[in-house]
Order: sequence, then C-alpha cells, then structure tokens
Amino acid sequence: MRSKLHIGFFVVFSFLLSCDDGAVYHRFQPIKNNSWNKQDIVDFLIDSLFVDPYKRYDVELEIVNNNQYPYRNIWLLVQQNMTDTAFVSDTVEITLADPQGKWLGKGSAGLYQLSVPYKTSVTLDSMRAYLVRIRQVMKDNPIKGIEKVGVLVK
Repeated sequence: MRSKLHIGFFVVFSFLLSCDDGAVYHRFQPIKNNSWNKQDIVDFLIDSLFVDPYKRYDVELEIVNNNQYPYRNIWLLVQQNMTDTAFVSDTVEITLADPQGKWLGKGSAGLYQLSVPYKTSVTLDSMRAYLVRIRQVMKDNPIKGIEKVGVLVK
C-alpha cells in the first residue's frame, strides 16, 4: 500500500513539473490598498539563472484591475535594462476595456487580468540580472482599482 502511495505521488509530481508554459519569470506585485500613486514604483528583478542565452524571449506586462477602475486604459512608464546595458524608458498605453466598457482581461467576480506584449524576441544573458521598473503616469493621482502589476518572460 505504501509503495502505491509513493508511486501515485511521483506520477502527480511528474505531471505538475511537465506542465511548463515556457515561462522563465512570472511575478506579480500587489498595489497597496488598490490605490497606485505616481511615485509608487513597482520593481521586478529578473534572475537570469534560468535563461538560455541562445533562445529569444517575449516579455509581457500584466495588469489586474477591479470594477472600480474608472478608465478604459492605463499609461505606464516602463524602465528596463533587458534590451541594453543602460536603462531604456518606454511610455506604454494598455487598453483595459472596449468602447462599451467591457473589460478585456480574463476574470470574473470583479477582477480582471490582462496580459499584453511589451518586448518580443529578446536575448538574455545568463550572467546578468535584469530589472523592470513600472510606475503609472495617469493624470489622476492616485488611481484606484489596480490590484496587481506583473511581468511575464517566456
């Protein structure tokens, strides 16, 4: 009986390990009290230990918003050192809702997660650490209704 339990555990564990979506980095940072001030910077330190220097990666930005977010879009300032040794800044607009106000992200119960392409076909060096720094640059300060911000490298 005990060996069957061990075999069952091993099969389930092996199955979970094989369900790899190819992501080498996927993290979220919560926004305190769902109220994001312009001066609040969200940092993502990407450890390059798991990257293949001969492979190209896609980088996506992820936003989790709730029903209280008052706009169809969000403007972000993204600073990163993934495409150069120096930091590069980009202003990125992410559309969160269609013209009728329907949220574009996946979700339910008032929470919606949207993943959008940021950089494609990026080569990463396994001997460097990378930083992606994000802050909101909307006219209102603070903005309400953003729950989390994330970065996905796959």
